[in-house]
Amino acid sequence: MNSQTIITILSITLPLIGGGAGYLLKSNIEKKKELTNEITKERREIYQQYVNLIIGLFANSKANKKNHPNKMLTDLYEFYKKYVLYASPKVIIAFSDYFQFMYAQNDDEETDSKQHLLYMTKIMAEMRKDLGLKNNELGANGEMLMRALIKDYDRIIK
Repeated sequence: MNSQTIITILSITLPLIGGGAGYLLKSNIEKKKELTNEITKERREIYQQYVNLIIGLFANSKANKKNHPNKMLTDLYEFYKKYVLYASPKVIIAFSDYFQFMYAQNDDEETDSKQHLLYMTKIMAEMRKDLGLKNNELGANGEMLMRALIKDYDRIIK
């Protein structure tokens, strides 16, 4: 083969190879993007369930003036079953930290409301980060997320 033939073959095959590689790369990126979008959608729904659960607990405790820790734990276990596959590691760690705190509480002693609040809001703050939202000015653990729901918020947080 002469050099002119080699140049002609290369000028035809290199763009085809490059186009094929580009197509495969783009296809791979699109698949990852689609999966990410599905996971994000699932996370939003599941995270919304957590927010609904926590806000529901506050609403019910104000209405009943009595907190039901067993129901809360049952609801949190149900939530855990749904989120564990989709949540980011930081959300899982924050949720696990809250469970460890609750396990450490004795049934006989009064639990620290501030600590409960900080653990719950830390989970919400991590969820917001996971969804790409900012937490500026919401407190170190996102405690400002619950301010609207707590009448004596400033006394509890300080």
